[in-house]
Amino acid sequence: MERHSIARFALALALLGGCGDDTRVAPPTEAQCDADPLLPGCTPDERPTFAGLDDEVAILRDDMGVAHVYAQSDRDAFYASGYMQAFDRLLQMDLNRRRALGRRAEVLGESYVDEDELSRLFDLPRWARTNEAALFRDDPERWALVQAWTEGVNARIREVLADRSQLPPEFEELGYEPEEWTPVDAFAFGKLVLFGNANQLESSILSAILDEYLPELDGRLGLLLPIRDAYVMPPDERPATARAIVRPSAPRTPRALPPDALERIARFQSTMADFRSGGSNNWALDGRHTANGRPLIAGDPHQPLQSPSLFWLHHMNSADAGGALDVVGFNFVGSPGVQLGHNRHVAWTATTTYPDNMDVWDVAIGPGGGVMIGDEEVAIVTRTETIAVAGANTVEYVVEDVPGHGVLLPSGLSPLPLGRPGRRLLVNWTGLRVTHEFEGFFGFGTARDTDEFAAAVEGVELGYFNFVFADANGIRYHSQPLVPDRGVIGARRPWALSDGDDASTFWRDRWLDRARMPSSTGGARGWITSANNDPFGFVADGRVDTDPWYFGVLYDPGLRAARIEQELERLIARGDVTVEDMQVLQDDTHSIIADDLVPVLEEVWATVETDDALAEWRGRDDLDALVVSLAAWDRRMERTSSEAVVLNAFSYFLAQRVLADDMTIVFDAVMSESSAFIFKWLSNVLRGRAPDSESFFAGEARSVSVVRALDETAAWLAERFPGGSYTWGDVHGTRFPSLYGERLDGGWVATDGAEGTVNVSVTDFFGDGDAPRERLEASSGSIYRLVATFGDDGTPEAFVNVPRGVSGDPESAHWSDLHTDWIENVYRPLRFRRSDIEAGEHERMTLSPQ
Repeated sequence: MERHSIARFALALALLGGCGDDTRVAPPTEAQCDADPLLPGCTPDERPTFAGLDDEVAILRDDMGVAHVYAQSDRDAFYASGYMQAFDRLLQMDLNRRRALGRRAEVLGESYVDEDELSRLFDLPRWARTNEAALFRDDPERWALVQAWTEGVNARIREVLADRSQLPPEFEELGYEPEEWTPVDAFAFGKLVLFGNANQLESSILSAILDEYLPELDGRLGLLLPIRDAYVMPPDERPATARAIVRPSAPRTPRALPPDALERIARFQSTMADFRSGGSNNWALDGRHTANGRPLIAGDPHQPLQSPSLFWLHHMNSADAGGALDVVGFNFVGSPGVQLGHNRHVAWTATTTYPDNMDVWDVAIGPGGGVMIGDEEVAIVTRTETIAVAGANTVEYVVEDVPGHGVLLPSGLSPLPLGRPGRRLLVNWTGLRVTHEFEGFFGFGTARDTDEFAAAVEGVELGYFNFVFADANGIRYHSQPLVPDRGVIGARRPWALSDGDDASTFWRDRWLDRARMPSSTGGARGWITSANNDPFGFVADGRVDTDPWYFGVLYDPGLRAARIEQELERLIARGDVTVEDMQVLQDDTHSIIADDLVPVLEEVWATVETDDALAEWRGRDDLDALVVSLAAWDRRMERTSSEAVVLNAFSYFLAQRVLADDMTIVFDAVMSESSAFIFKWLSNVLRGRAPDSESFFAGEARSVSVVRALDETAAWLAERFPGGSYTWGDVHGTRFPSLYGERLDGGWVATDGAEGTVNVSVTDFFGDGDAPRERLEASSGSIYRLVATFGDDGTPEAFVNVPRGVSGDPESAHWSDLHTDWIENVYRPLRFRRSDIEAGEHERMTLSPQ
């Protein structure tokens, strides 16, 4: 699909201008309309009226609560899908839409103003209108599917307003009624999901803070070095690195920290929390390695875990009546269609790719009051956003756009001053333009083989995903989002702050071409795995100047990826890999962190009698018992394990002791955003992989740091568990916070896993004031687990488990009926064939034309 550039604001003014009655304004060209479909004359203002269903639609709900929609046309299938999503999740849909439009404070109050301002800053509603207009102009038949979906949603809204006993009571508590949807609303939420999934604004600002306030840290720590050499693309398909061309930069003087730096950073992270990106695992095996000779595919996206779930599971079928659709799977609540799952031929799942899709520049203000883009001054266009606030005064928020180049960040958004005095921060994101994700996702549902699916992936321009997919004949990996072509990087650090005086740092609609994007067919080894790690292996040396091109650097450190690779290699060596093997791997809790830290602890403790620096700990039987226990442990973070409690506490105390003084203000920030990076750096320092590992033990010997952390662990255990008995499940679990109100609260439950395990469960050991928390609460994790193979006829056969249930109504039988399966990693078949669905039928309903 052609990728479009953004129109210059001045062009829009020229098109709107006129000099008298005889002056005619030339109609916009096709290229101008491609760039901005909202320009006058590009897209018809009127939209056709929805005529209603053409035929009856049958909806079969199975024993998992999944709605299976059987329609006579694609349009009717989308209508019924919208109706059923609203039937199950109306409150959630409405609050998600409000988040995309920057209108949550209107019903939820002052604490949501910052979130609304961020949505308004990036003008998600405006860019949603461009996407909707482009689809209506270019493909009215596809546009009609989105219209049908919104009309299905509206039909349910009209029902509950006519019979308020069906209206979720939270609407009454909040004092408002759900508004009807338009197609633009669906596109707005789609933009929000794609913005949040790989949003790098928070990490870019934190990276810039590191550069300016701790400029020597990278040279000592090797911030970009991975913990393991585990990369998505097989070795024989990876591009070669180039000769180093780095240009040395002069030593920089650290900026002085304001006294309230920690508080400022904490506020900034609170604002960004709901826009924070997630992780995920997926992998696929070629049929040569499997028991049935057909491919296996597995995936578990990591997202915030709330009650009800962010994902909704359903099935759309029009193909039985001659339509294009027969697809089952998951979507983000508030969006149409199926984004992850399988159709009759192809199964797929995704992880976040983390290309660098967002840059922040330090820019000068020119003599005319505009922004200097190199030597060119570009006018600032202001808009005033009015935010209604429940129970408080309306907030007016002025946004400063720089057309074609992004938006100026409000002066208070960065928690600490960045850039040169008197200058501003300009941010640009690849989503600030017309994009075509709906067409791509629709193509997923209709693809007949991996070639057609790969073509559809290329249409998902904001899909910052590693799509791993398979048909009965083979496996594929493809990622094709818009990624700026920044040219030769050299010593520049585009993941932090770029110099606006250098015109070459601005994208100007240059994108990496297909040949420089990640892609694989499994290589000679016949398998693919991704876990948010580096797709190419470019970060293997911890630098970017040797890369043949710049794609990104802020990848997961490789903890999960390394463990998945270990297990796949073991299973393949054994042979005849099965669905059950993949399910066990998705539940794997083996800790790579333990693999790195326990041997260091054993090595150090073995010298306690001979190392005089450790003399004060001689004769400490309690410490010896902890070391002996960890040495014999299987290194699995299971609920029943006492050693998991010890390892977790020890790793945090050791990280704090080794890194906190050197990382100062950013230690807590990085620990709360992604503790995997902290443990990567800790491991690299302890194993001597960091460029200057010894400097992190300047105040004491390495052995002393290790044993002091063990001593702190023992003291905490004695205080926290005076009886001496404890398990990981006593302190660690997953929290399912309510979307809104007590009625929807999912509570806390003990769960397996930890940071860096395949069955991931990220918690923060330290609370406020660096004191250990009483209870560890993971707030994100696998939002579903799916394993798929293929039947004799080539049809995918999937097995899943999901947290909570399909319904968002606590009175429904399907509110939390799947929850225990998710906790215990028990899989159920995802019913797809009509005969299987009818065999598990729980209820049936019919939607009729009116």
